[in-house]
Amino acid sequence: MKTKIFNMIGALLAVFAFAACGDDNTGDLNLGGDCNVEAFALDNIDATIDRASRTILVKLPEVYNTDAMEVTTLRLSSGATCNIALGEIMNMGTARNLHVTNGNTFLDWSVSVRHMKAPFKPKAVFVGSAWTKDQLDPEARAACDWMLENVEGAAYAAWEDIRTGTCDLSDCKILWWHWHVDGGVDGHDPFVKKAEDALANKNKLAAYYERGGALLLTRYATNLAAFIGATKESCCPNNCWGGFEASAELCNNPWDFNIYTGQSGHALYQGIVTGPDANKVYCTDKGYHITNSTAQYHIGADWGGYENHDFWQTETGGTIVGVGGDGAVVAWEFPAKDGKGGVFCIGSGCFDWYSYTYEAGYVENYHKNIAIMTKNVINYLTK
Repeated sequence: MKTKIFNMIGALLAVFAFAACGDDNTGDLNLGGDCNVEAFALDNIDATIDRASRTILVKLPEVYNTDAMEVTTLRLSSGATCNIALGEIMNMGTARNLHVTNGNTFLDWSVSVRHMKAPFKPKAVFVGSAWTKDQLDPEARAACDWMLENVEGAAYAAWEDIRTGTCDLSDCKILWWHWHVDGGVDGHDPFVKKAEDALANKNKLAAYYERGGALLLTRYATNLAAFIGATKESCCPNNCWGGFEASAELCNNPWDFNIYTGQSGHALYQGIVTGPDANKVYCTDKGYHITNSTAQYHIGADWGGYENHDFWQTETGGTIVGVGGDGAVVAWEFPAKDGKGGVFCIGSGCFDWYSYTYEAGYVENYHKNIAIMTKNVINYLTK
């Protein structure tokens, strides 16, 4: 009996020992002290410390050399040690790991710097979650670079810039959010969860829209229209999916969507590169890789919600501009009225700016339509 008891105790101790050896070793079996960073500074600039995310952020002036920054303050929990020393000189071009140990416990913290921006008042904005455009995902970065090069007075703004007022929208005529998420954002609830930084600006965006500011919302950003008053919150796209950029699907032929009945003269389609079917809008070329990131409206009584196109327009207050081969609404607008700005949405999976590679012999022809349509919409919304 004693042998069995000792064996059981030994097994339990082995389990505890195994658990205590994992990453961020601060479990219920606390064999050491706390592993917190109480204070930290670089070049005598105090950091903001977030214990929940274990991040240490040093906010710098807009222009500041980070090649050789000195650790001027470092205070840890009693008894703790770490891999960075007081007085150490560090290149902060990239984030650094701060490994704090106290007895048999440890925690890893991320130390980074951020160049703060001077206030700016752009005429046009490309918005995203990244602090700078260089930190955007490749899809959004390609779209942003195009806007900055082709739209007068355009600037990149992070959602935080808008929230803090660093980006003043009072002179802004058009705000474009082209939002890529690997794996997709499937409708209202996932949008609320994944777009917290955008929705933190919901009231500011609603006010911007109410006073006549226009928005171009593409990919999963199309959900935003339902949160700023352009349509009912219950009217988010109901048919969404998407792939991953690193394993994007190969287009063996050009991908397209259809011009909605009666909309061939819409500004969206002016000057596009046409193909064999005049009713189709060709968006990619053979050899292009696409994530097929889609946020559209399924139409049909089989799903409920929107029995037909007329019902969709009545229910949402929107106007259909483009549809998929199965009749799904893939391009639509909430026209400017009553002093409010226009909101234009493109949720077609064909609306894609970035291919991670191109197959041999690739020639761009129809893909030019992505930029042509974008310029058309921006001109249309700001005329």
